[in-house]
Amino acid sequence: MESREIDVAVVGAGAAGITAALYAKRKALSVRIFEAEALGGQAAEAIWVENYPGISKLEGAKLMQRMAEHLKEFGVEVEEAAEATGIKKLGKGKGFELDINNGEERVQAKTVILCTGSKYKTLGIPGEKEFYGKGLSYCATCDGPAFKGRIVAVVGAGNSGVNAALFFSEICSKTYLVEFMPKPCYDAVYSEAVKKSGIELMLNTEATEIAGNGSVEGIKLKGRKDGKEKALAVDGVFIYVGTQPRNALAKKLGLKTSKKGYIVTDGSKATSMEGVFAAGDITGELAQIVTATGSGAVAATSAFEYLKKQK
Repeated sequence: MESREIDVAVVGAGAAGITAALYAKRKALSVRIFEAEALGGQAAEAIWVENYPGISKLEGAKLMQRMAEHLKEFGVEVEEAAEATGIKKLGKGKGFELDINNGEERVQAKTVILCTGSKYKTLGIPGEKEFYGKGLSYCATCDGPAFKGRIVAVVGAGNSGVNAALFFSEICSKTYLVEFMPKPCYDAVYSEAVKKSGIELMLNTEATEIAGNGSVEGIKLKGRKDGKEKALAVDGVFIYVGTQPRNALAKKLGLKTSKKGYIVTDGSKATSMEGVFAAGDITGELAQIVTATGSGAVAATSAFEYLKKQK
C-alpha cells in the first residue's frame, strides 16, 4: 500500500477540479487529481455548451476533452476510477491522508481541494429504481442516441431538461417535456426553439410512476390543478429535476455546510478547516462551467498562498 506526499490533492475532475490542478501546477506545486468516475464531470454530459465565453456552441464532452488535453500538456497526473473513499487530518501542520478506493492507495497531501460536485436528484417514485438503465436515465448525452425514432418523456423543464428535450425532438418520433411547476423553468432564450420543435410541453404536471415490463413502457402523470391522472406510452424517460451535493468527504472532515449540504467557503474558497479548500458545484455556487473554472482558479491560488505561509 503506497503512501506519497504531495502539495495538493484535488478531488474531482470536473471543470473546477481541472482548473484547480492547472493553476496549482503552474505554481510549481506537486498535484494529483482523483476522480471517482470519468474526467469531465457533469459538464461532459451537457448536450451543448452555448454560454462559455469564446465558444458559441460546442458539445460538453468536447469542451471537457479540450480541458483534459490542457492538463496533459502540463503533465498533471489524473487518476480516473479513483474514488477518495476516506480522508483524515493528520494533525496541525501535518496535512491530510486520503484513502483511495477503500485502501488501494493512501496519499498524503499538504492541502486538499474538494471539487466533488453534485449528483442528480431522483423523483423517488415507483418504477424509478427498477427501470434505471432499462429505459430510464438521467443523461440524454449518454443514453439518448439509443432512442432514435422512438417516444421519450423528459421530466423537468429547466435548462438541462429543455436541452435534452430539444435534442430528442430532432431524433425521436415524439417528445414530451413534463414540468411540475405552472411555468417552465428554462431561460427565455429557449422559448422560440421549443415552440418550433414539436415538443409537447406539459406544465403543472407531476410524474407519479414509471411503468413497464422489463423495460420502460410508459409514465403515469397527475395534473396538479385538476388532479386528473394520465398515462403516456413512452419508450424512454429522462429525468432532470436538479442536483444535490456530493458531500461525503466534507462530512468525514466535519466541514461546515449549508442547510442544503453544500460546503461553506469564504472568498478565497477556504473551508472551515485549515488547509482544505473547495470549488465548483459542491460550494452551492451558480452551477455553470464558467463559475466552476473561476472558483477552481481561486482555490488553487489560495492553496498556494497557504503553503507559502507554512514554510
